[in-house]
Parts: sequence; structure tokens; C-alpha cells
Amino acid sequence: MSPTRRNNTIHMRKRVPRRFKSIEPHDYVWISLHTGDTTVAAAKAPEIWQSMMEAWEAKLAGDT
Repeated sequence: MSPTRRNNTIHMRKRVPRRFKSIEPHDYVWISLHTGDTTVAAAKAPEIWQSMMEAWEAKLAGDT
């Protein structure tokens, strides 16, 4: 995770895995962690990233 503070909220910037290139046009995604606390952000980041991965997997499987 590459944490960045934007307007007092921490965001993470991650590269989109290659297998999702067909459904995600961006090379990187910015995801808000909805907190300004770095400890809370570090705890939330893996869960949010896992959720994003599951959504991409579902799209690849044809689920809209």
C-alpha cells in the first residue's frame, strides 16, 4: 500500500493486477480509507483491497 493523505483523509494507491486489465482500464487505483488516522488506515487497507479484488473477480466471472 502506498498511503497518501488527501484533504485530511488517507487514501491508498495500488497497481491493478494484470489479470484484471480487461475490466479495469486504469493502471493504478486510488481508494479512500475514510479515515485520517494512520493506524486505522493500516488496519482497514487489507480488507478494502480484498473487497476490491473480489469485485474484480466477480466481474471476470460475468457478474455485474
